[in-house]
Amino acid sequence: MDFNKISEQNAWNAVSDATQQVRQGESIHPSLLAWFRQQGIEPEQAVFPCIGLFDDGVFSGTLVSQDRRVIEYFVDMEEPEAGDFEDVTDELGPKEPSHPQRDLRDLITMSLVFYDHHHQKAA
Repeated sequence: MDFNKISEQNAWNAVSDATQQVRQGESIHPSLLAWFRQQGIEPEQAVFPCIGLFDDGVFSGTLVSQDRRVIEYFVDMEEPEAGDFEDVTDELGPKEPSHPQRDLRDLITMSLVFYDHHHQKAA
């Protein structure tokens, strides 16, 4: 996809790279993918703007699920049952690409653009 600003293209590339790494099982804790699946996420169809390594085996971040829900999570792989997994889709405000004050350089916004683009192509 082409953008008018290099910063927007950089955000697209970052989302694309992070998503491909997760889908291919690269640079991610193997049990994190299993935890995503336990939460109902299909990593092969979800979009990952980034996965934050908070501490050894502790991850936090945001993802766009296979049904375009935006999820924030925080999980310690030593206690995955205590992890947080919250749907924040209804609270997106300017992170939603259709919002008049959106910022395409924001990785959450770009994740939704990435999701929409790939699902339009598949339709």
